[in-house]
Amino acid sequence: MSASPPINPADNTAFGKGHCSRQAARKVRAIEVSEWGKPGKPLILYAYPLTINDVIELEGKYRTQTEQNVMQLIRQCMDSKGDPFFTLLDKAALQNEPADIIGRVLTKLNGESSSFTEELKKNKE
Repeated sequence: MSASPPINPADNTAFGKGHCSRQAARKVRAIEVSEWGKPGKPLILYAYPLTINDVIELEGKYRTQTEQNVMQLIRQCMDSKGDPFFTLLDKAALQNEPADIIGRVLTKLNGESSSFTEELKKNKE
């Protein structure tokens, strides 16, 4: 009788042990928000990059893209201990923040700030 194949995929597959290790080592982003901190000491929010599942759970559930953006902040932002920074009780306050602040934080959360800045530099040349 031949041995049955392993239930867990091998390391060389997309979802093998290597993939699991990479997921566990995802880098936490630290985002400084000077407008929400004290003078000389910006608030620092922490967040893991969104997974595809996170995006699926956010998309299409809210009336507007703006509301979805606020819900992303609530869902994704953590304090330095890894606990959620915002709750649903903060939704109204976040919706009353200036759009440019929310947009800047979201850009950093999504990891697009450096590529966006590089693209702007290329366009100016």
